[in-house]
Amino acid sequence: MTKERRLSLRRLKPEGIREYVRLHAQVWPELLEAYRSAGIIQVCCFLNGLDLVVYSVVNRDIYEKEKEALSRNPVEVRWQALMKTLDDPHFEEKPFDEVFSMATGKE
Repeated sequence: MTKERRLSLRRLKPEGIREYVRLHAQVWPELLEAYRSAGIIQVCCFLNGLDLVVYSVVNRDIYEKEKEALSRNPVEVRWQALMKTLDDPHFEEKPFDEVFSMATGKE
């Protein structure tokens, strides 16, 4: 398995913060299952004011084959449409390239 870590920065609307937190306290089980089936191993969201950092780990071998199907999955489409209503429309998502990772000592 080839793991790949991903990180991106987004910005929420001030009025969207409470709803974003509420929705992520109870993420739909069918969405989590769709993510797992698409090779997404882990997703973590960190909020600082309006800035949202999304960290994910994917099984690249599965994700590359399944990401298109995931983008058409009705549950994912519904979730992303809902998230878009909470995002600041004037802020363009910024992906980050990994340049360093300290080994866990388990490798």
